[in-house]
Amino acid sequence: MMTAFRLFVSVLLLGSLPAHAEVENPLAPLDTSSPSATFQSFVSEAAKIERDYADYVADKTAAKVRALIHESDRIRRLMDLSAVPPATRDKVGGAAAGYLIDILARLPEVPAADIPGAPGRDWGKLPAKWAIPGTEIYIVRIDDGPRSGEYLFSSESIGRLPQFYSLIIGQPPLRPTAFNSWHEEVAHLTGPIFSDRMIRSLPAPLHKIVLGTPVWKVALTLLLALAAFLVTFGWGVVVKRATRSVGHLVKLCLWLTQPLLLAGLVYLVDWFVRTEVNLSGEFASAEAVFAVVVLFLAAGWAAWIACFLVAEAIIASPRISDNSFDAHLLRLLARLGGFFAAGGILVYGANDIGIPALGLIAGLGVGGVALALASQSTVENLFGGFSIFADRPFRVGDLIRYDDSSGWVEGIGARSSRIRALDGTLATVPNGDLAKIHITNFSRRNKCLFLHTLGLRYETSPAQFEWLLDALRRLLIAHPTVEKARGLPRVVLTGFGASSIDIELRAYVLTSDYETFLKIQEDLILEVMRTVEAAGTGFAFPSQTAYLARDDGIDAAAQTRIEEEMLGRRAKPEAPRHSVSEPSEPAAGADKRA
Repeated sequence: MMTAFRLFVSVLLLGSLPAHAEVENPLAPLDTSSPSATFQSFVSEAAKIERDYADYVADKTAAKVRALIHESDRIRRLMDLSAVPPATRDKVGGAAAGYLIDILARLPEVPAADIPGAPGRDWGKLPAKWAIPGTEIYIVRIDDGPRSGEYLFSSESIGRLPQFYSLIIGQPPLRPTAFNSWHEEVAHLTGPIFSDRMIRSLPAPLHKIVLGTPVWKVALTLLLALAAFLVTFGWGVVVKRATRSVGHLVKLCLWLTQPLLLAGLVYLVDWFVRTEVNLSGEFASAEAVFAVVVLFLAAGWAAWIACFLVAEAIIASPRISDNSFDAHLLRLLARLGGFFAAGGILVYGANDIGIPALGLIAGLGVGGVALALASQSTVENLFGGFSIFADRPFRVGDLIRYDDSSGWVEGIGARSSRIRALDGTLATVPNGDLAKIHITNFSRRNKCLFLHTLGLRYETSPAQFEWLLDALRRLLIAHPTVEKARGLPRVVLTGFGASSIDIELRAYVLTSDYETFLKIQEDLILEVMRTVEAAGTGFAFPSQTAYLARDDGIDAAAQTRIEEEMLGRRAKPEAPRHSVSEPSEPAAGADKRA
C-alpha cells in the first residue's frame, strides 16, 4: 500500500561494501539466476546506494531523493518478502537491507569464486539454497509464484536479521565503512524539508531512539495524525449543522465529504511522514499499519454512503415516488450494496496488513450463517419483500384486502408494510405474512362491477314486469360508461323471494377509479328508482300478511273419505297407490298422465 511514497532512507540502509561492476544502465534487470549472482547484485546495489546517499547528505534535493528511491526498490527485489504484509513490506525490506549491510561489514569477506554459480567454473546443478559462510543467512531458490527459479535472500533469514544484527553490531567492522551502523544512521535521516542545522538544534532528549525512531519524529507524527482527526471531527460538526435543513440527497453529499476528507488528510500525513520525516524501526511499521487501517476504514465508510447517494439520486427522479415500493427497494439494495462494498474494502485492507482474506471471509461466512439462524423471521420478511417486489401485487396508495382486513397501503419497507385500515387505524404487517396470503387489489381493477338485486312487491303484474325489465335494460345500455358486451348489461327476473319478486341488475362500469365508480353508481341507482316508480310498482320490504276469516273447523266428510281410502290401500297392497293429499279424481287423472 502506498508504495509510491516509500521512504528513500528507511529502505536504503547502505553499507560500504566493495563495489563490483556497477550497473550504469538504471533499467538493467538484477541478476538473480544463482546464489553468486544474487550476492554480487546485493553488494553492487549497496555500493550504489552508499554513493547516492553520500550525495544526498551533502545536498538534499528532490532529484537525489528519486535516485535513492529507485536504488532502494532494486535492493529490495533481492529479498523474498512474500511473507511480509504489503502495508509494511517497504519498511521491512529497507530495514532488512540496512541490517544485512551492517552484518556483512563485520563478517570475513566471502571469496566470489566459492559462491555457487560463480562464473569460470562448471557447477552442474545449483543447490536449492546457500548459506553465507559462518551464518544462518540463506539465499534460496524460489520454486513457485511469479519469481519462480530466482535466488533470493530467504524470508526466514529476513525475519531473523534483527536478531543477528543485535548479536554482531558490537563488533568492529572488518572493512572501512562510512558509518559504524547504517541502521542507526538511517533512523536520523530526514527529507529535504528538514535541514541538518534544524535537526542539530533540537534538544538532546528529542534525539533519543524510541521503538527504532528518534523521539522528535514520533512526537511530530502523532501531532500530525491528531491534527488530521481534529480537522475531520470539526468538519463533521459543520456538516451536522448544515444538514438540518436540506434535502436527503444534499445531506448524503455532505456526509460523503467527511470520510473523503479523513482519507485525504491521512494520505497526506502518511506521504509527508514517509518522504520527509522518515520513520524507522517498530514505530515505522506501526505507523504504516495504522495509516492503512484508517484509509480502508474511510474508504469503506465512503462506499457505504456512496451506495445510498446513488439510490437517492435515482429516487429523486420524477418517475419514482419517495414513498413508493421502488424507492424502498432501492434503499434496501443500497443497504446490501453498501454492506458488501464496505465489507469487500475492509477484507482487502485486512489482507494488506497481514490478516488472511480467505480466513476472514470464512469467518464472516460462519458468522453469517449463525446470524441467519438467529434471525430467521427477519430473513423471511426480507425475502418476502423481494417477493412482493417481483410479483408487485400492490403499490403504495393501493386499496387492498388481505385475509379479513382491508385498507390503503401507505408504505412498503424491508421488513414490513404499513396499511391504513378503513376505520383509520394503521396496521404493520410483516412482508413474510403478506407474501403467503391471498391479496385482492381493488386499485388494480380495470372496471367496476355494478350488481344489485331489486325486490319488487308481489302485487306487481306480469305486464308491469315486462315493461320494467325492458326499461331497465335500455337505461343501462344508454349510459356511456357501462360496458356493452355479450350478455351485458343484464337485467333478469331471478326468482320469488320471501316477500318480493327479485330482479338482478348486472353491469360493468368502465372506470378503475373507485370514487368515480361510486358517483356513477349513485346516478344509476337514482335512475332505477325513478324507472320503478314510473312502472307503477314499488320495492317490497319484509312483511307478513294475516288473513282474518271465520274458522269452520275440519271437513269431517273429507276426513272420513280419506281414512276409508287409506284402509282400502292397506288391504290391497297390489293395487296402485293414490296420492293421499289429492281426491280420487285427480289421482286417477294423474295415473292417466303417467
